[in-house]
Amino acid sequence: MKTLKTLTIVAITGLVGLSTVHASQIEGNTMHKGMKHQRGEMKKMFQSLDLSSEQKEQMKALRQEMKAQHKERKAAMIKGKGKMGSYVSANGFDKQGFIAMATKRSQIMIQRHADTFEKRMNILTPEQRTKFAQLLQEKQN
Repeated sequence: MKTLKTLTIVAITGLVGLSTVHASQIEGNTMHKGMKHQRGEMKKMFQSLDLSSEQKEQMKALRQEMKAQHKERKAAMIKGKGKMGSYVSANGFDKQGFIAMATKRSQIMIQRHADTFEKRMNILTPEQRTKFAQLLQEKQN
């Protein structure tokens, strides 16, 4: 009887633990899935613009350029890891310094996204830009 009780407790504990892990994995992936979905929608919108072969090549070159830059930034980020330690000391946590660093990183990321989007828009003809703007409006409504 005691063995049965112990096995039941172990089984219930295991099930609760597995369900917790599964739930946290689902919650953690929703943002990533949302970003993938958003990227897919943007890709469909650009495909619906009937790009010329030259424009397609320019878009492809832009994607390759972005990919190379991303690899460089990732390598630099890995090399610069440990910067969090500069905000933590025996005296406490430099909250303002950390906020300033995070804000700077966010601004740089936003600037990169804007630059890339501008490059994409410059590849399009005026008619394609008009159609793209209409597609964005329809998507938002």
